[in-house]
Amino acid sequence: MESFSIMRTRSSIPDAWARAPRVSRRAVFAAALAPLVAGCSSDPNSDTAALAQMLGRSLKILPGKPSVTLNEVADTPFASLGVRLGSGPQTMLVLATRDGGATVWTSASHIALEVQHGRIQRTAGLPQNLSATVFTGSDPLAALPNLRAPADTVRSLDFADRNAFGIVVDSTINPAGSADVDILGTRIACIHAVEHCTCKALNWTFTNEYWADTHAGRVWRSTQFIHPDLDSVEIELFRPPRT
Repeated sequence: MESFSIMRTRSSIPDAWARAPRVSRRAVFAAALAPLVAGCSSDPNSDTAALAQMLGRSLKILPGKPSVTLNEVADTPFASLGVRLGSGPQTMLVLATRDGGATVWTSASHIALEVQHGRIQRTAGLPQNLSATVFTGSDPLAALPNLRAPADTVRSLDFADRNAFGIVVDSTINPAGSADVDILGTRIACIHAVEHCTCKALNWTFTNEYWADTHAGRVWRSTQFIHPDLDSVEIELFRPPRT
């Protein structure tokens, strides 16, 4: 695993997650926010719309310390990542399940993120949530290390709290050169990419950034805007899922 083996030095059960029972993404989101959050649908009658009734009980901030420490990560024998809203504290989420290229991460504070190719596709338990993401074509993040020129992509988003479904976002991802990132004291050589996004329907423009390693294309750090009423979400990958 690249140069990041330090993340395993204090794990007494490195195969714990491989032995743990698999659960569905639907079950994870159900545990994070009830009623059930399921299905990547752009239909306002789908069960993603149930999120709209729950936002009043969603967390107002992510609980946590200013930053997660190396010891905390090393003492957790599961794949994990750190999440931060805006300039707020950082909290740690662990891998709950994966289905193909998609991974779902959750915590005891009833937060859940679905991530694919480093991109946040769906959330639960945040002050405002991204209910679904559907791409027209492929996501250029899937081949980030091979990106040599700007790549355009189109996706539609659901925001159940706004009763807004199938909202189109046009994006251009630009390679921005090499850049090292520091994850818990370990420097990782990465490719930096900047994504400029426009959502005409909501008069919303925003910029996402990604840092992916040059070998496997794994996104180790990103800053993403996932909802027009929410601060940016920063993700740091502490311990990647086992391949």
